[in-house]
Amino acid sequence: MAGWAEQFVERFTHEVEERLAPSMPGAGREALAAAAQQAFDATVIALNRPQPSSASLPVTRLRAADVVAQGLASMSQATLYRALEQQRFYSTTPRGKTIGRLFPAWQFVDPVPELIGSILEQLSTLPGSQIHAFWITRADELNELCPAEVLAGIPFETNMSLHPAQRDLLDQPTVVRQQKVSEFARQQSAGKAGIIS
Repeated sequence: MAGWAEQFVERFTHEVEERLAPSMPGAGREALAAAAQQAFDATVIALNRPQPSSASLPVTRLRAADVVAQGLASMSQATLYRALEQQRFYSTTPRGKTIGRLFPAWQFVDPVPELIGSILEQLSTLPGSQIHAFWITRADELNELCPAEVLAGIPFETNMSLHPAQRDLLDQPTVVRQQKVSEFARQQSAGKAGIIS
């Protein structure tokens, strides 16, 4: 059975054909019917084609319920909150509010969930707003890429023009990228600790 999108396209094509055909001569009607069928077939093929995997990191922040509903983390909300307490993920507070949690969606893109925990542990002495700023702020030490981009090996969707040196860094093996971000986190934590004390 055809899906909703296919049924829509088929019905739309049929409606257009029925409205235009009476005003056309016989040969024109046949040409219209053939063109409509070709357009329908091409649309159905395009709708059924698998979508390519993400080539960029999302910049959105989601509620825990949305993370679970979208299948970004294969866990319940309660388990997601436990993972947050265990520093396997991080959250931010919604702008202008003092309570509530939003999860930056980029941290659920593979291979980040397996890599982020050890670095979040290094950043644990920083306030939550500084942890988020750490991840999304471009750094000279990382070829003007954000730590999140280096860890994931993928640029943010807002950073699609990369210099060859940036592309080279993102193409490094996962363990190398994780080490670079870890070293940078260590420097940032030490610097912030020096300012606080």
